[in-house]
Amino acid sequence: MKQVGSQPVGSTRGTSDVSTDYIWETFDSLFKTVYAQGRRVEELEARLADLEQRLSAAAAQPVRQASQPLNAVNEMPAERAA
Repeated sequence: MKQVGSQPVGSTRGTSDVSTDYIWETFDSLFKTVYAQGRRVEELEARLADLEQRLSAAAAQPVRQASQPLNAVNEMPAERAA
């Protein structure tokens, strides 16, 4: 932290002793952090909406029975190759 005057850091004589560069760097860092977190929230909301849409689409489809005949499931891969 830069000081313009010769007063100690904990002095309560005024805020003009604190460097404006430090204040702007802190504000800039805070702004960038808030912006980045906002972007992450937007991405998570979009992902959540996509998952909810996929879930509702899956729930709307009727439950399928096994698409393969039962004898094809019971057949071992080695028997098919032989």
